[in-house]
Amino acid sequence: MNSNQVTLVGQVFESYVSEYHKNDILLILKERDEDAHYPVVVNAMTLFETNMEIGEYFNMFPNEVLTVFDSALRRSALTILQSLSQPEGVSMKQNLHTRIS
Repeated sequence: MNSNQVTLVGQVFESYVSEYHKNDILLILKERDEDAHYPVVVNAMTLFETNMEIGEYFNMFPNEVLTVFDSALRRSALTILQSLSQPEGVSMKQNLHTRIS
């Protein structure tokens, strides 16, 4: 994937998880274990309906796209964390993983 494709995939996915998985991310941010691995399960049909190009890239470059998804998921979690008016009891988790169903 070239840098423009990586940027597009990252931006679209970050926007998608911020909209459709905000509650999942909030629950993860409230978890106490900073070192655990936390999956966010994304419905492939809903995601690919949002942007067909993402589906095409996922089919052509699955490993690269999953890495981009994980980075975008972390950015989204950080944005959500920073937007909280009372961030007590929440913390950023580094081991966030996207799972496609």
